[in-house]
Amino acid sequence: MRTVVDRPARTLADVLADALDLVEPVPDGSRVSGGPGPSPDEEDHEVAELRAMLERAAVAATPTGGWTADDPLRLSKSTITWLLRCPRRALAGSDVGVTDDLVAGLVVDAAAKLATLVPQRPPTVDAALAYLESSGDTIASVHLADRGATAAGLRDDLADRVDALANAWPHIGPGWWPRVEEPARVRLAGGAIMLTGRLDLLLGGPPTDRPAVVVEVKGGRWYDGMRADGHLYALLVALRDGQAPHAVVTVVADGTTQVEPVRPAVLLTAAERVDHAIGVAAAIAAGEPPAMHPGGHCAHCPARPGCAPGLAWRADDPVTVSA
Repeated sequence: MRTVVDRPARTLADVLADALDLVEPVPDGSRVSGGPGPSPDEEDHEVAELRAMLERAAVAATPTGGWTADDPLRLSKSTITWLLRCPRRALAGSDVGVTDDLVAGLVVDAAAKLATLVPQRPPTVDAALAYLESSGDTIASVHLADRGATAAGLRDDLADRVDALANAWPHIGPGWWPRVEEPARVRLAGGAIMLTGRLDLLLGGPPTDRPAVVVEVKGGRWYDGMRADGHLYALLVALRDGQAPHAVVTVVADGTTQVEPVRPAVLLTAAERVDHAIGVAAAIAAGEPPAMHPGGHCAHCPARPGCAPGLAWRADDPVTVSA
């Protein structure tokens, strides 16, 4: 009989152990989900209510936005973030160039996938680069090559980040059915609006007997906005599978691990953000000028040359904007 420790989960290993405690053995030797918290039927009802809420918002906004199933509004994590933080930035696209931080994110994410899929081999920077190249992603390798003699310092930094991740990464058994780059898509208003996401790692959930655990890997430093990303992915999984995941775990290369149990309030907050983003997108599609909210994001915004508030913003500006 497993001993349940009554303390908050602080690591991915803690979350997986807690999730297993919710899977009770049955007489025939199989396991079924159980334990404390809402029953599966109650969770299904809560998820159904959120789907109905978003469906109403989508149906109401679609005539204004002019979207159709053939030409839908696609709402990704990044698009939703910018529609809420700075709509003008949402229209500028995502091409901000290749930076050291972007490369670090790619390498650490690849290292996490290797640690999950090939646990018998410790992840390294070279292995992560090879993994990326094997999937056709040469951004990190080309950036390091372009850095020439100055790449050594970046490689050392990448090695430190990969080591930090490896030290925080537990062994993940095959019973979790680990899936990397797991797509999650939700159709609203007959497909006129598509919520889309690609999870770094999904453990458990259908078709396993274990509760789902969403894992996000970040290559930089922790900031609170990362929580909203995890909440959105939890919502996407809940809407797709009809049942909320057990938790979202964000593992950051600076050593931070953020564990977020998925409670109804978490999913409601994420759904309200999507609802708001749909409304903003509809207003812009109808011809309303996008709002411009200056903040720290202005420094790297591709729309800044044509944005008066962005040009006026300074790094020491007291204005802060929350998403």
